[in-house]
Order: sequence, then structure tokens, then C-alpha cells
Amino acid sequence: MNHESIPPKVNLEAERAVLGALLRDHELMDECYLSPDDFSDYEDNRTLFKVLQYAKEHFEGEKEPFDPVLLVTKWGERLQRIGGITRLMALRDSVPSTASFGHFQQSVRADRIQREIQEVGRQIAATGGGDLSELRLKMNELAELQRGKEGTGPVHMASILEGHGQTIMKRAQSMGVTGAKTANDDISQMSGGHQPGDLEVYAARPSMGKTQYILNDMNAVTKDGWAAVIFSLEMGALKMVERLISTIGGIKNKKIKSGKMSDNDWDSYSKAVEIIASRDLYIDDTPGATVEYVRHQVKQLKKKHPKLVVYVDYLQFLNTERKFKQNHERIGYITKVLKGIARELNVCVVAISAVGRDCEKRPDKRPLMSDLRESGDIESDADVVVFLYRDEYYNADTIKKGIVELIVAKGRDIGTGTFEMVFQSDTGRFINLTPEQKAELAEKVKELERKGNSKR
Repeated sequence: MNHESIPPKVNLEAERAVLGALLRDHELMDECYLSPDDFSDYEDNRTLFKVLQYAKEHFEGEKEPFDPVLLVTKWGERLQRIGGITRLMALRDSVPSTASFGHFQQSVRADRIQREIQEVGRQIAATGGGDLSELRLKMNELAELQRGKEGTGPVHMASILEGHGQTIMKRAQSMGVTGAKTANDDISQMSGGHQPGDLEVYAARPSMGKTQYILNDMNAVTKDGWAAVIFSLEMGALKMVERLISTIGGIKNKKIKSGKMSDNDWDSYSKAVEIIASRDLYIDDTPGATVEYVRHQVKQLKKKHPKLVVYVDYLQFLNTERKFKQNHERIGYITKVLKGIARELNVCVVAISAVGRDCEKRPDKRPLMSDLRESGDIESDADVVVFLYRDEYYNADTIKKGIVELIVAKGRDIGTGTFEMVFQSDTGRFINLTPEQKAELAEKVKELERKGNSKR
């Protein structure tokens, strides 16, 4: 191919080196963070990378899933169009060593970002305006890539335990809550609070109160001295803050909506506003926000607030700069990025998720982990999954009127369990049950079960 026809920022040598290294050692695919979009259409490199991705996933049982003969056997005509076995073997043999794979991989990603920067720049120049924020995001992404984040490699276990005794003593002093305190006391004790590096998902069907619970949780987090930011993708900032005022002040939300408030309501309103002003509470309701945008904003906030909890309301409304044909693929990518944000920036990310309607077809309508499977890889990427369920929404004669169940369906390192709270729908408050209330509710449940068994 004539290189004069190749546009700037397409490094064919780097693309060839990556593909050749993969053909030489298929296990490098486990270290490869590139996507087909990182490759150019020149020499059909994008198509070849897609073939290798598929082969890695479906031919893992083969001794050499990237063996040129095997690939051509499986994709005969398709691979013949891009050079067939001759080109595959030439690419493989052109890479004498895979030692520089990481360098060439980074070069391919950097070139793709630079191409996108040029394209955004052209659009801005052509229209006299444009999305400058997108340009800044791309430039920041490129700068971070070029700075690099090399791992430290294996370290002796003893070095990790330096000062560990003091860490254990601090845990004892904190009564077991080592992260940010959650809205639910039982979950705080079970998990140690919101842990930096974790991705937590709170999921429910509509009208269960999941957004309102998150606001209660933000109140608990910031009362505990942490900062909190919520990316509100469904609800405007003012409406969200009004709900928080209702919760903190104990004011009926409809009074705030109508403006018909008593003197006591106004007094509670003023105190709630003072509390919000005194806390590190942030909200971002940017329409069409992407997960890349979220990452950038969290990174900036983290510089100001080392102790930070991040909320996303909600997961299915979050976008990404990448393009996916299937929605579950998009959600799967987003949850992986959110988990990456949690680990890289050492924050806890709490995401609200919708739950499919299949649970409403069952006699027991409490959500299960399987109800999340249509939404990407939530169940595998999340460290903690909590379902919210209000029985009175489905059963008018339930003994659990005014009660919401928090079902911890997945808890990496903490286990599972179900906890109840009082839910005041008019103020949006979630209130922890006293030991006496828990015992009374448990007895009611047992009595109902005894009656049910006696009828059999």
C-alpha cells in the first residue's frame, strides 16, 4: 500500500507490531486493552483484530487459537481478502520478540486519540463552535496515556504489612466501619461502610425508592465527614436537591412542590439548607454525560476531597464515547469503566440500576441476580449488589407496610443478607429500625408463616 495515501496519525508499523505479537503469543490478548476502533481500516487491520478477539474467546481450548492455518480454515474467504495465510505468517514472523508489546499497544491507542482530537478540531474550525469539553477530555486522556501507569510488579508480602498493626487498631476504634457510613446501619456493620475501590450497585423496579435511598445515603456519607457527588442523569439538579431538603428537613415533598409551607416547615427548610451548605455535597446533571466525562470530573474532585463517594443515577442512562451495536455490550463496558474508576482513583462508586420486569412474573417478586443479566456484566463487575423491595407495592394487605427491604444479593468478602428500614414516602426518609422494631417485625413474619403452614 502507498503510504502517501495514509492520513496522519495512523502508525501502521505499530499496528502491525501489535497484531504480529498477538499472532506469536495469543496469551498477550489477556493484556491487550485495545478495541477494534483503535485500529485503522488500512491493510484491514481492524478486521484482523476482530478475528483475533473472536478466536481468543471461542477457540480457547485449542493449543494455538491464533495459528494461521486454524484461522484461515475457520474464516477462509474473509481472511483471503486481507492476504490469507501468507500475510498472517508474515505478520507473525515480522515480530522477533514480544517484549515491546506494551509500547506498541500504547502507541496504537495514542494515535487513535490524536486522530479523534484532530477530527474534533476540524469540526470546531468548520462550524466556528463545537464541543470544547470533548476536545479537553480527549487531550486529558492522551496526556494520561503518555504519562503511563506502569505496574510496580510483584512485591514481597511483608512490605504490604508495614504499619498494619496500627490499621487494625484504627478499625477497632471505628467500631468496624472503616469506609463511609451508609444509610443503613446493618449494611455499614456488615461491609464496614462504603469501601474505596468498590463498585456497588443498588437496583430495583420503578417506584421502590432507589433514588431516594441514595439521597439518604449521601446524607449519611457527608454527615460522616466524607464528600459525595451524584451524577444525576434522569432528574434535574434542582429537583434532586429539593428531594434532599425534604429528606434532611423531614418536610413533605408535596409542600415544597406547592410552596404551601407552615412556619415550622420554613424553619426545617432553613436548617436543611444550612446543613447542605456545610457539607461537601456535589451534583452534576449534565445531559448525555458519558462515563469518560464522569471519570474526568471524579478525578478533579478527588484532588480536593481524598475521602469521596461517587453516585450515578442511573446506570442505564450513562453514555460512552465508544459505539456498541447491542445495549448490553454498552452497559457491560460502562460497568467495567466504573469499576476501573473506583480502583484507579480509590473511591467507592455507587450506581443505581434498573431491574428487568421478569421478576414481576414470579409469585415472589423480589429481584434476583439473574434479573440483572440482560444489563451487561453488572452481576460480575460489582463488588456489592443490593436490591430494594417494598412488598406493599404489590400486596395491599402485607404486614410490611411502610417497610423497604434491602436485599444484599452479592457481597464480595462480606456475604449476603436482608435488612429492613422504615420508608416515609412523603418525606423520602429511610429510617433504621430499633432492636425492638426488628424483633416485632420478625415475630409478625413468623406468625404469618405459622398460619400459612397450618392451612396446608
